[in-house]
Amino acid sequence: MQRMHKAHQNTNLCTVALAALVGGLAGAVVGLMIAPKSGKELRHGISKKADDVLEHVEDVTSHHAGALKQQGTDLVEKGKQLAEDLQTFIQKSLKMKKSGYINIAEGTQTEESFQNKPEIEPSAMDGQVSL
Repeated sequence: MQRMHKAHQNTNLCTVALAALVGGLAGAVVGLMIAPKSGKELRHGISKKADDVLEHVEDVTSHHAGALKQQGTDLVEKGKQLAEDLQTFIQKSLKMKKSGYINIAEGTQTEESFQNKPEIEPSAMDGQVSL
């Protein structure tokens, strides 16, 4: 029973949409025929309006395309910088691991890593994240 109800609603919706379309077209045709302009003037006016709309769409599209291109370029630059920073961080971490300062397998610093090691200057640790 519910299927019949939905089918009935779809039919009514299609009928209303079709009636609105036909009515709109009929109104447009009658409006053009009653218009005080001649056919030549009317066609010229329609052509001018169409050109204006097309020009406006082109302007808006090119503006948005330029903005998107700039955003893409900015994101690429940020990605490159992040990749460089990550590579630097990994290289410094590996150097510290080789020197025995960090026990990466455990994820912690051990007392052994601090024994017999000279103190690290604070300036050598600039920009490093402690693990």
